[in-house]
Amino acid sequence: MSSSAEGTWGVKRRGEPWLQLAVEGRVLGNDGCNRLMGGWRVDGPGVRFEPLASTLMYCEGVDTWLSTAVTALVEDDELVVFDAEGREIGRLPRAAESD
Repeated sequence: MSSSAEGTWGVKRRGEPWLQLAVEGRVLGNDGCNRLMGGWRVDGPGVRFEPLASTLMYCEGVDTWLSTAVTALVEDDELVVFDAEGREIGRLPRAAESD
């Protein structure tokens, strides 16, 4: 079990949110509908995302909460994601090595 934020969080499957935080500070992902890209850095006990850029597709019935991510904390094997007001907006499990 790692406390590092680097790695993949969530499940890389159509309609599911996920993020991949690379060692060099780049982040890629999907909010369940739109691709996300940007940067991240360690900020105290957690991470801070640069404003995430995304595609602007419409997907009926998909909650795109991940596109509003500003900060996150690693708790056990989950990435707890917060919005600009510091409210928890969701959690992503650490992906298995094969994901």
